[in-house]
Amino acid sequence: MESIILNGSDLTRHQVIDIAFNYAKVSIDTSKIEKSRKYIEQKVADGSIVYGVTTGFGSNVDKHIKVEQAEELQVNLLRSHACGVGDYFPIETSRAIMAIRLNTLLKGFSGIRLETVKQLEFLINNNIHPLIPEQGSVGASGDLCPLSHMALPLIGEGEIEYNGKHWNTEDFAKSEEAASINFKPIKLSYKEGLALNNGTTIMAAVATIALDKAEKLLKTSLLSSSLIFEALGARKEAFSFAGIHQARNHKGQIDIAASLSKILNGSSLIGITQKEIVKHFVDNKIVKSQKANEILNKINETKEASKQEQIPDILINILKAEGEDSAANILAFAKKKWKPQDSYSIRCIPQVIGASKAAIDHVISIVDGELNAACDNPLIFADEDMVISGGNFHGQPIALVMDYLKLAISEIGNITERQINKMVDSATNDCLPAFLVGNSGLNSGLMITQYAAAAVASENKVLVHPASADSIPTCENTEDHVSMGTIAARQAIQIIDNVEKILAIAIMTGLYAVSLRLEQFAGVGLESNPEKALAPVSYEFYKTVKNSDLLYKNDNNFLKTDRFLAPEIKKVKDLIPVLSKIYDKYIN
Repeated sequence: MESIILNGSDLTRHQVIDIAFNYAKVSIDTSKIEKSRKYIEQKVADGSIVYGVTTGFGSNVDKHIKVEQAEELQVNLLRSHACGVGDYFPIETSRAIMAIRLNTLLKGFSGIRLETVKQLEFLINNNIHPLIPEQGSVGASGDLCPLSHMALPLIGEGEIEYNGKHWNTEDFAKSEEAASINFKPIKLSYKEGLALNNGTTIMAAVATIALDKAEKLLKTSLLSSSLIFEALGARKEAFSFAGIHQARNHKGQIDIAASLSKILNGSSLIGITQKEIVKHFVDNKIVKSQKANEILNKINETKEASKQEQIPDILINILKAEGEDSAANILAFAKKKWKPQDSYSIRCIPQVIGASKAAIDHVISIVDGELNAACDNPLIFADEDMVISGGNFHGQPIALVMDYLKLAISEIGNITERQINKMVDSATNDCLPAFLVGNSGLNSGLMITQYAAAAVASENKVLVHPASADSIPTCENTEDHVSMGTIAARQAIQIIDNVEKILAIAIMTGLYAVSLRLEQFAGVGLESNPEKALAPVSYEFYKTVKNSDLLYKNDNNFLKTDRFLAPEIKKVKDLIPVLSKIYDKYIN
């Protein structure tokens, strides 16, 4: 694998994910850092007043720091600020943080030394991962607290993970493991502590990972919705007729409708009509009752499906009375197809998921920019002979879009839970068994999976409250407005994880529902081979889920008896990244 070149200008989200999850190596272009480094050294030599170099930090800005104490100042900054609490970020997040921070330093506005950026490169490429507590940042003056935890291992302090083991970095530096890779702590010079810990890197890293997960979740939610559409024989015009979406002129809606059309192209279930089913019954003489056949023949005489008389209840009752339950059930299903529209959780998927897609696209545009931003303070403009104390460390841009992402993903969870509810309710699932299980009553089937999905959806309604709506002044009111952007980004990850759980239940629900529907079809001779009945994309999705569990793959007992469901849900949740690749294969 070729290393990813970091130069401060063109780091992408996909490269960050590759570094974080696939342990891609990095190489660095240091051509931009020398000028600002020489400039800051000259300013110190001249005795100039430079924030964070020859002054204290925050409200201590009026405290003069002697030149001989300037290096000690940087170490003290990291030690004092590394006071995070809570669980550690996952290792993947730590790697994303290091990569983004290194890229920021290479832009050339931070006054960093070559030795320091090479040390950070060394940590990434040798899989030495700072242990960074999740809590402690308010999202302005940057992510000071967690970034200090990231920076301390460079100088042999703080805590790290290496080869699955947690170390005090000081102990690690003396170990055989460190010697085998030639790890040696460095010393910091002027401004370098501040260059390392001041900026929006933590929230940018978490946001990048959140977006990667969000995109996979959205793609899989469309495949899951499509499987439920198949089980219902959903009416296709609501997504397949391009005119309705062009009339709305919302790009997200247009994109999602087009994706659904591609996923469901070739299905014999989607858009199935009462007319088709009645004709099948008449042509194949499915029912024995003379009276029932007379009614069916009369209905079948009307050639246009939109003008056909609705199947009367008396026909269904006759068949039930004569013990033709399979035929009665399918004709009850056909009667449902007479009405011209589906419920909102089916026909409004382009509008609802389309809005979420538009939100995700907007979030991407902001986060992509932040990955290559100079976001520390002060920034050095050597050519203009200026050191500017500005506010690029303020996380408001990320905070707002992370709150937006939270809402967009939460809504995917909300409508997905409504699909689950629809499918387990015998009053709304178009003649499937209650709770999608045989012998309902003795068995509860998927009854409580809907409770679990509802509980998680409700939890998201608390998490979705905007973190950026809050601000608590810090540092003796010098830092009197903060973004809480890191909290918003962390909450986005929590919400995505919750919606993945809801989605796993929905995928399982779709699998059960399609399997039961095809069993019903087999009972009256309608096409019941999933490979032929389902759209090719839906079939691959269905097959991948079914093959993920021997219970699903080998027999249909999962449709007939109660059992321990939690492991099944977890297994499907863990499958989401794999399932999203089906979307990439056929749709992107």
